[in-house]
Order: sequence, then C-alpha cells, then structure tokens
Amino acid sequence: MNKFQYKYENLLNIKEKYEKMAKEKLNDAMEKLNSEKKKLQVYHQDKVNCQELLRINMEQGLNVSSLKNYGSYLNGLETKILQQKESVSQSNVRVDHLRNAVLKASTERRTFEKLKEKEKENYSYQEKKEEERFVDQLVTFNNYKSN
Repeated sequence: MNKFQYKYENLLNIKEKYEKMAKEKLNDAMEKLNSEKKKLQVYHQDKVNCQELLRINMEQGLNVSSLKNYGSYLNGLETKILQQKESVSQSNVRVDHLRNAVLKASTERRTFEKLKEKEKENYSYQEKKEEERFVDQLVTFNNYKSN
C-alpha cells in the first residue's frame, strides 16, 4: 500500500497558521493592555504626588495663582485618567475578543488533528488487513503447490 496521506493536510496547516497568528495578535494586544495599565498607574501616581505637593505647599502658604495652577493641573490629570481608563477598557475588550478567536482556532485545529488520527488508525487497520490477506494467499498458494 501507499504511504499514509491525510486528504485535509493543507487545511490542517492553514488552521495551525491561523491559530499561530491569532496567538501572536493576542500577545500584542496583551502587551498593549499592559502598557495602557502602566500609563494609568503613572497618571494615578502623578495625581497622588501632585496632591501631596499641594498639601505641603498649602501648609507653607500658597498664593491664589499657584492654587489655580494646581487645580487646573489636577483637573487635566483627572481628564487624562478618565481617557486612560477608557483605553484600558477598550484594550480589555480587544484582548477578550482575541482570546476567544484563539480558542476557536485551537478548537478547529484540534478537530482536524483528531480527524487525521482517526484516518491514520483506519489506514493502519486497512494496511494490516491487506497484509493478512496477502499472507493468507501466500499460505494458500504454498499449500496448493505442495499438494
């Protein structure tokens, strides 16, 4: 018999490549999410530092224009924090979407691999049967020849 050949091998290869690409996209999205989270932490830390500096300056005496500057800076930081929270949220949604895509791609690949295994088992079984038939014919022929 011929060598085992899976008729959907090309499709299996495409599914594997698709899964690999989906994993790469997921990794990129997770890196972006981590980056967005770090930016948010930096903004929060900047806000805390500014509030602490404002408290210290208020204890030492602070003029009105400096107080306004701190206030507008803190308002600007609060706006950046809200925007950054939205960016983090969007990144989370993207990561979840890509995670689902990876799961789907992985499931499809595993399905084709299971089909390949079943076909390979069936091929091995058929090959074994063919070999048994050949041996039976050989034995029959040798018995016939010896008689």
